[in-house]
Formats: sequence, structure tokens, C-alpha cells
Amino acid sequence: MSKTILLFLCLFPVLARPQEPAAEGGAVTKVVRVHTGARNLAALASGGSRVEVRADDVLKAIVLRGKPADVSALENTIRELDSASSNLGSSKNVELTVYLLSGSSSSSPSATEEKLPVVAPVVKQLHAVFPYSNYQLLSTMLLRSGEGTPASTSGLLKGFGNSTAPSHYEVSYKAARVSADEAGPSIHLMGFHFLLRVAIGASMFDAGVETDVDLRDGQKVVVGKSNVETADSALFVVLVAKLVP
Repeated sequence: MSKTILLFLCLFPVLARPQEPAAEGGAVTKVVRVHTGARNLAALASGGSRVEVRADDVLKAIVLRGKPADVSALENTIRELDSASSNLGSSKNVELTVYLLSGSSSSSPSATEEKLPVVAPVVKQLHAVFPYSNYQLLSTMLLRSGEGTPASTSGLLKGFGNSTAPSHYEVSYKAARVSADEAGPSIHLMGFHFLLRVAIGASMFDAGVETDVDLRDGQKVVVGKSNVETADSALFVVLVAKLVP
């Protein structure tokens, strides 16, 4: 009797082991091919994930290993990020056009809408918000830089309003960042700065704006308004940013 019991106790662990349930879901390995920097995509997508991730920029591949559901979710995230980055193409240069408009209550007709159709939609919107009867385009500035780099320009404007002396302007930004979402590319200008120094009589007046700006590719945005001389006149800063080769 004792021998039989001893034999049963010795065999039980061996017979019972195959009946233990396997780890839920097991583990799978998935290779994800990408078009852009594999390491950057892997680092961005895998934060907090339980999936083992390895990436190679030369092979443009990311290797995922983990539970099927976790691997599938991470793969979808990587593909979405890769697609968004690819939609931006190889163009990472930003071209910024700055339109400087003046608004006044003078009786002269506004020539901007007729002669300068590029800013006519903006002038139409300004007419609806600000009660100025006359809008004029004073100047256009152009800046261009690579993503992540600063840009600046400065110069002189001819006198406007009651001022005959030239005015000095400065335009700059610290860096331009490009991103993308379902609506398309977006350009973020860090530290956009515009300053206009106007001479009126014997005095100098500064008008300007300094802020971070988010712009859709090709979208016209009014980013600043400043009164000059009197409440019957004002300056408007309009920005248009584009991605260029």
C-alpha cells in the first residue's frame, strides 16, 4: 500500500503538467516596415506599451514582440504616425509671407479688394469686424527657413497716414515646426515677432505683436492689430505659411 501511494505522488506532477493552461494569447513577433525614421517612430509610439520593440533605421523596420492584441494596437499606431509623416513628403522648408495692412476711416475707396485679390478675402472679413472704410496693403515680407531653424528680416516702409518719414520694421521667428493630422499639415511658429517703428512728427511709436502661431498650410491668418496715430486707424498683420521644396 505504501509503495503504491509513493508511486502515485511521484507521478502526479508529471501527469498534471501538460494539463496546465498556456499563457493567455501567447506571444507573437511582427515586423513593421516604415518609410521614415524607425527609431523615432518606435520611441514615439511605444511609450507605456508592454510590447518588446526593436528598431533599425537602415532597414527601415520595427520588430514587435508581445501579446497579439498589444502588438496589433502598437502596429496600428506606428503605421498612423508613419503615414502622417510620409504625407508631409520630403519638403521640410517653410515659406512665410507677412502682409501688412492698414485700416482707416478715410473717405477714399479701398483699393485692396480690387487690385490685390490675394488678400481680398482677409479684407472682406476685416470689414465685417472692424468699421474701417479704407484698407490698403502697405507691404509684403517674405521669410524662408528649414524646419527647426530661425528666420528674420528687416527694412524700411514708405510713410503712410499722416507720416511722411519712412518706418522701420522687423520680422522674425525662433523656429518653425511641422506636424500633420487628419486635416493635413500644420506649421507651428515659435516666438513670432513683428515690430514697426513709426515716426509721427517728432515722436516715434512702436506697433507690433509677439506670439506663438499655429497655421494650416496656405491658410491666411490675422495675428495682430495695433492702433496708430488715432483710434480711426490701425495696422493688421496677416500671415500665410506654406511648405516648399
